[in-house]
Amino acid sequence: MVRKYAAPVVVTSGVLVSGVASAAGGALDSALVTEVKTSVLADAATASGAGFAIMAVVLSLSIGFGLLQTFVRKGAQG
Repeated sequence: MVRKYAAPVVVTSGVLVSGVASAAGGALDSALVTEVKTSVLADAATASGAGFAIMAVVLSLSIGFGLLQTFVRKGAQG
């Protein structure tokens, strides 16, 4: 599965690369560090939220199929 990123992520990556290239010769820019930190935290929050959503769906499907299996088994036994 190939994931296509939205434009803001690509723009942020471009800003990050140009900022790191300009800061490579000297001290790190405080604004750049803050921007990178904010971007990473936002991405981590998105990934965490998506992970919990997937976990909830998988858990509910597991419970649902377990209940369905029990229902079918009891129905088959009469």
